[in-house]
Amino acid sequence: MKRWQRTTGGLVILCFSLGLGAAGCVSKGKYKKLEKNRDELADQVTVLEGEKGELSLGLAAAVAENVVMADTYAELVGELQTEVAAGQVEVMQIRDGIRLNVSQDLLFGSGGTALGEKGKDLIARVASQIKDEGAIISVEGNTDNVPVGPELRKHYATNWELAGARAAEVVRLLADNGVDPASMRAVSRGPFDPIASNDTAEGRAKNRRTEIILRPASE
Repeated sequence: MKRWQRTTGGLVILCFSLGLGAAGCVSKGKYKKLEKNRDELADQVTVLEGEKGELSLGLAAAVAENVVMADTYAELVGELQTEVAAGQVEVMQIRDGIRLNVSQDLLFGSGGTALGEKGKDLIARVASQIKDEGAIISVEGNTDNVPVGPELRKHYATNWELAGARAAEVVRLLADNGVDPASMRAVSRGPFDPIASNDTAEGRAKNRRTEIILRPASE
């Protein structure tokens, strides 16, 4: 393609030879605008290529994290198979990680916040499987809707405080067994996140639980 200029009444016209004798002409102003649009499109292409590279890296990282979580899930199921079979522990893969649902009866004595020997053993075994994963860990205490009794009320005014104390006790023992304290948080859900009806003894027992939730550190 060949380009030349000519003027018409003081207006600069740019003409392009299109081959076979054909030619097209545009004003200089329009030509400059076309050049500007071309440059803007080129910049957009550069930006999009960079974003594509970042998305590819992000996808690769997400796949790697999912593989690690899948391995951790399998290891936890294997380590806790006795408790899982007895219905005392559930190990679930969730969209963004792993959730362990541990019954209160396994961890704590009736109405208390001190971990029993079985509870200490279980938490130590969980810690051995998760301490090197680099995950963000949320320990969430849950209760039924029955108000705390008079003895417990001397220390814990409501189920909020009781559930929080239990979650904090689990976090402390995880830390004692090598889990990075900076990666953990203790959360109280109190009676406000039931998974069963509180109208039956069986349902209330299911609601009295501690959940240990692992998510990739990048979440």
